Amino acid sequence: MSAPESALLIVNGSAGWDKKTEVPALTRQILQKRGIGCTVKKVEAGTDIGSIAADAVRAGVGYVIAGGGDGTLRAVAQALAGTDATLGVLPVGTLNHFARDLDIPLDIHDAVEVAGAGVPAEVDVGEVNGRVFINNVVLGLYPIYRFERNARELGGWSRLAMVMGALGILWRYPVVTARLSVEGRERNYRSPLIAICNNEHAMQGSKPWQRQTLREGKLWIYVLRDRSRWGMARVLANILFGRFKSRDEFDVLRAAEVTIETRGRSVGVSIDGEVVKMSPPLIFRSRPRALRVMVPEGSSKVDA
Repeated sequence: MSAPESALLIVNGSAGWDKKTEVPALTRQILQKRGIGCTVKKVEAGTDIGSIAADAVRAGVGYVIAGGGDGTLRAVAQALAGTDATLGVLPVGTLNHFARDLDIPLDIHDAVEVAGAGVPAEVDVGEVNGRVFINNVVLGLYPIYRFERNARELGGWSRLAMVMGALGILWRYPVVTARLSVEGRERNYRSPLIAICNNEHAMQGSKPWQRQTLREGKLWIYVLRDRSRWGMARVLANILFGRFKSRDEFDVLRAAEVTIETRGRSVGVSIDGEVVKMSPPLIFRSRPRALRVMVPEGSSKVDA
């Protein structure tokens, strides 16, 4: 791939990292060595990042670098997937799952070097009802936890909001009733947690969300079997102590497409950590190698 002539750097000032002031200068310096001009766009919470990235692509920008967490990267990936534009990743969020799974350094200086002078690779994304996701979509406890936490954050300290949110969902402990259609077969479930993942997640040990590849071209579906509070507590304890194994706790399915039907006119889902309401049925599909992204040279995560 020839180098693009122009780049857009989107820096999310609401993401978890605090020293974003040095990112524009570092990025411009590295891109200048490659003969690429760079425009900087700083955004805050509530900005439609996806629209900014989509407008840039329509204007002929061939390279969009996103500085933020997985939610920011997801929004930019929505605009870039299926185009010739390339995504550069600056992991300045809280968890940075996507960057970790691509072997992108968490040190900001090293990450800028990869974003500016790495190698392009094509990776898979998932899609649900037209919305792209790069990591996973979760139904059940996690989206409700985020709703509870966000509501309490309006009133004060976020750590307290996290604790109160967790207590709130354990008190209510909702269970999702869902019908899954997977490769022509229907399965009915009542579960507190259903995760639809872009490629296989490790789902074992203390880091269950790690991936070994982003180029399998499949969705992996994990449905928690035990509907009790005790079952969830056991899963969390096993993750904490590194004893977690998915097949002990989850039904595990693998497919290129899956449809999920739930009761009610809408359902709360977490898309790469961002909670939204969606109208069922939820139609998921894998989009193999639809997103071009800069990775470190020799990264094992994008091997065929």
